[in-house]
Amino acid sequence: MYNRTGSLDLIKKINRNLVLEMIRSEKKISRALIAKKLGLSRSTVTSIVNELIKKKFVVETGLGDSTKDGGRRGIELGFNPKSGYGIGVDIGRTRTLIVLTDLDGEIEHKEECKTTATVEETLDLVQSFIQKSGIEKDRILGMGIGLPGIVDSREGILLDVPALNWGNINLIEKAKTYFPFPVYVNNDVNFAALGERWLGSEGLTDNMFFIAIGSGVGGAIIANGELIEGHRYSAGEINCFIDREDLAQNRRNRPGQTGAFEQQISAFALEKSGVSPEELFVRYTRGEPEAARVINEFVQYLSITIANIASLLNPQRVIIGGGVSGSMSAVIEDIRQQVSELTPIRTEIKLARLGRDAGGLGAVAYVFQQLQDAEDL
Repeated sequence: MYNRTGSLDLIKKINRNLVLEMIRSEKKISRALIAKKLGLSRSTVTSIVNELIKKKFVVETGLGDSTKDGGRRGIELGFNPKSGYGIGVDIGRTRTLIVLTDLDGEIEHKEECKTTATVEETLDLVQSFIQKSGIEKDRILGMGIGLPGIVDSREGILLDVPALNWGNINLIEKAKTYFPFPVYVNNDVNFAALGERWLGSEGLTDNMFFIAIGSGVGGAIIANGELIEGHRYSAGEINCFIDREDLAQNRRNRPGQTGAFEQQISAFALEKSGVSPEELFVRYTRGEPEAARVINEFVQYLSITIANIASLLNPQRVIIGGGVSGSMSAVIEDIRQQVSELTPIRTEIKLARLGRDAGGLGAVAYVFQQLQDAEDL
């Protein structure tokens, strides 16, 4: 049967989000102009704006310019990014980054520290971080925690995060005993992708693939503006990609072991040359033969992977991030050229811009999106 009430609620939510995003993007805009641009009635816009003002997400900034026919000047509205804050926690194998931002993603406080041995120690770190930030807990809207592995984002359960050895705990339930605000968890690469989409990319893109190359390798898919997590939350695990050469070399994907593809292009793989990835790329730019051999092989493996991703998913943009990406400016044109020769499907290929902050900022972006969908933002 047609659910009229449910449909009306959905329309109300869509309209609310449209109004909020227009105020956010336009900086200053009147109620009348919002109604005109969105094709909504003035009464609908007024009702939505009054609700947003009550929650302090929107403020009246003063009178706008007179209309062309000399009509009464409308009151302009502006987004209030300081009306709430979000926390992003990016937990890596060895280091943990914590950021606190306003609603525009402006970092108000940031700390990086050694990854702790237990979940309790990590949550204690966040408690201390909040105290040092000077922001009261009732002004924090939520927190996102990114982890290096497979996470049930709906229930908050760690499914396969061997790097931390925390077991299959319910991190959301544990966090509820520490914090009064909602907490969300997800894979760290998924959050890094959201961070780059929110604040790093040259223009917002709704269809992208993010590749993280660091001590390991991971991927994240954003399609039609939505994060694609897949069945059992394993979408984007490109570390497990395999080809015929892997089979010939008896490289397999086994539980608890490094993925076949990860063995070829991660920082760990590059370090087999005897130097750090950063030094290896420096030697490559100098034209040293051994460095050139290793990097050329790296570029070929990565280009084949991107070509296959482009052919399968047709993303507008592929963004390469992670620790190794900071050294890859010398090879990005080679990658673009090789990908164009391997597939007729065109995609933009860019290096990430947020660096180490991507995961933490993406965790905050995820929090704000979840709250906006729930009409708590």
